[in-house]
Order: sequence, then C-alpha cells, then structure tokens
Amino acid sequence: MPVDLPAPIIRHERLNPEHYLLTIEAPAIARSARPGQFVMLQTRDGFDPLLRRPMSVARVLPGRRRIDILYKVVGCGTRYLSAQPPGARLRTLGPLGNGFRPPGRGRRPLMVAGGVGIAIFPFLAEDLGRRRLRPRLLFGARRKSDLVGLDFFRSRRIPMTFATEDGSAGTRGFVTRLLEPLTRPDAEPVELYVCGPTPMLRAVGALAVRAGIPCQLALESPMPCGIGVCLGCVVACTPDDQGPVYRRVCTEGPVFDAGAVVL
Repeated sequence: MPVDLPAPIIRHERLNPEHYLLTIEAPAIARSARPGQFVMLQTRDGFDPLLRRPMSVARVLPGRRRIDILYKVVGCGTRYLSAQPPGARLRTLGPLGNGFRPPGRGRRPLMVAGGVGIAIFPFLAEDLGRRRLRPRLLFGARRKSDLVGLDFFRSRRIPMTFATEDGSAGTRGFVTRLLEPLTRPDAEPVELYVCGPTPMLRAVGALAVRAGIPCQLALESPMPCGIGVCLGCVVACTPDDQGPVYRRVCTEGPVFDAGAVVL
C-alpha cells in the first residue's frame, strides 16, 4: 500500500542548468518500491502549486531507506522544487502504479530512453542485474546536454548507444534509428523497456508490434491525484467487443504493453 509522508531532502544536486538529482529519505516507500513505479511529490510548502508532481523512482539506494529522483525543470512546480535545500521536507505519496515485468525467458532486456525518460532506468537496471540479466541502453535526446545520468550506467558497464536530434552526440536523428537494426528477424531476441515523450513511445511501440517483439511502455501523463480518483490521466486502449476502452495511467499503468494502448 502507498504511504504519504514528509520526506526530508538528503541531497539535491544540479547536474546541468535544467536537470537535478534529488535524494529523499522515505524508508516506507523505498522498502516496497518496484522498478517502473512513481511517487507524487509536493514541490514546496503551501498550496501554490496546489497539485503534486508525478516523479519516477530513479533508484532505491543501498539500505532501502532513501530514493533518488531525477527530474528536469519544465514549469513552475519543478522550478520551485529545484530551489528546495537539503533538510526541507516534501510530502511524498508512493510507491504508486504498476511497474515493469521481468523479460521473457531467453530475451535480453533493451532499455530505450527518450530525454528525461532516462530517470526510470537506473532502478530497473539494478533489478535486472540482480537477476543476472545483461541490459543494454539506447538513449535518445535533443542534444548532448540532455544525455544525463550516464555515470550510473558506465559504473555498471552497461552498454550504451546514443542518438541526438542535432547530431551533437552519437547518431544524428531519433532513437528509433538505433533500434531498427535490433528488431530484424536475425537479431538477438530482446524485450523492450521504453520511457520518454509520447511521440517516441508511439514510434517505438509501433516498431515493436510490427516486429513481434515484447515491449513495455512507461507512459508519461499529467496526474492530478496519482491514485485513480480524478480520471485526469486516462489513456485510450485497444477496444474490446463492448467498444472503446480507457485506462488510468496512474493505477493500471504507468507501464503498458505496446499492443494494449492507442497513443
């Protein structure tokens, strides 16, 4: 069950002008969190902004008392959050949602990140490592400065390949250019774990479905409540015999099979 607690900030590191790594003490959340889940985080005291922000659990630290949150400043809520000092307490609700499943037998896990979608993968990579699985990371971003959090993957010798839209690092173009050769019939069997902006999820999911490759998508969505009450995060799913189907990203997701959602 999720818990709601005042979590003190232990460390708050600025990685570059837009990205931050936040460490909070939240033992009850850390002990029960699974890769792919998230928390609803109050970005400062008071009622402005009124709503909390959904944040992926980037990592559960050794000892299972603290969690890392990697985020990008994109609006007023994350801008307020970026100014919070160590020692400040942030109301934190979690862990929430359904996380990733382990890959099928004989399939290598292939993590596909777009932009700040990379935040969800350190936790998954550690979990896969404990299962003696060898993940690989494909990371796409607009520019080289958006390729954040790489030291974690380097320290664990996780193979990484990059694509940037402006060509400042790796292959020029979208992350799908890196993925296409790995989805051919003669390629190594893989299972995809994907997080990033919706257009990227749509493209990667369609590619996986065409190739018949298992693909788990971690959806991004505005979430006013995070617990399935407000219905503000519904996503269209594959229709059934009764007609259209909609599910809540916060409770039935955020992880869905690529063939189960209509993006």
